[in-house]
Amino acid sequence: MSKITPTIRSTSLDRPTPGTRPALVVAAMMAFSLGAGACGGSAPLAAPAAPAPTEAAPATTQAPSASAASSGVVVSASEIALGSILVGEGGMTLHGFTNDTGGASVCTGTCAEAWPPVIVGADWTVAPGLDSGIFNTTTRDDGSLQLVAGKWPLYYYGGDVAPGDVNGQGSGDVWFVAGTDGGLIQDEVAAASPGAGTADASVGAMTVGAVDGRDVLVDSSGMSLYGFLKDDAGEPTCTDGCANAWPPLLVDSADLPAGLDAEIFSVVAAGDGFQLKAGKWPLYRFAGDAEPGQGNGQGSGGEWFLVAPDGSLVRDDAGAEASSSDDGY
Repeated sequence: MSKITPTIRSTSLDRPTPGTRPALVVAAMMAFSLGAGACGGSAPLAAPAAPAPTEAAPATTQAPSASAASSGVVVSASEIALGSILVGEGGMTLHGFTNDTGGASVCTGTCAEAWPPVIVGADWTVAPGLDSGIFNTTTRDDGSLQLVAGKWPLYYYGGDVAPGDVNGQGSGDVWFVAGTDGGLIQDEVAAASPGAGTADASVGAMTVGAVDGRDVLVDSSGMSLYGFLKDDAGEPTCTDGCANAWPPLLVDSADLPAGLDAEIFSVVAAGDGFQLKAGKWPLYRFAGDAEPGQGNGQGSGGEWFLVAPDGSLVRDDAGAEASSSDDGY
């Protein structure tokens, strides 16, 4: 069986700093509305009062950046299929992270780029009808105030484009939509995101691309591929709601697609289908990546990482690099 011949794509992406949005994501989302974006924009966020009742809500909305502090009404309620949920600026869905304990946020750095925290000003308030007693704030490492509902610091999701989107629901089994009672809604989302559950017949054409100057595996469309730390036993564990945000890279049979190196790639059963693996890691795409060359899911929740051409995970912490020869990442 012939080995894959890597073709290095020239596309690269400078890693965005916390509080900003990747330019490529913003450009991709312009198709929905002027100024709309999957993860936010470059314009500073004002602190307006709530819109007048006669003002029509936009069809698509740009989520605030992680660094933008909102004053006035910063959270409202919305009714969707999951139930009564909390929404923030522009009606965008708010989420909680089960790795946050004691009301403090542990989602920083690249995690906060994919999951922007809800940053508020000192005079924040909540919409009528919500119980103001369940809300509070926590101070982040940079000194900014993040809104908390119940015991959960609140976040937007970079993969949500319009009000009502819940593409982050169940991501990694640690991210869930926030309910109006201050709890997290851990029900499954019925509809899978595009790409989930569909075998990629051209997966044998996958190659090597560049993200932030590093070589990574990409699919046949040039989209970055990821591994999930909870899959360290070699079996896919991201299913149901998780697979909405992280669609698995499925193939049409248990046979390794032609053109892939059997020393690196293999196939594993995944539900009723088959998923491609690199090294010991089942491979996934990320719903928050809009174009080739993006790696917006890198480090999400401290559990999702890009995959190197040798099948290892691309991790930045020194401890992971030191242990790569022992545990595969």
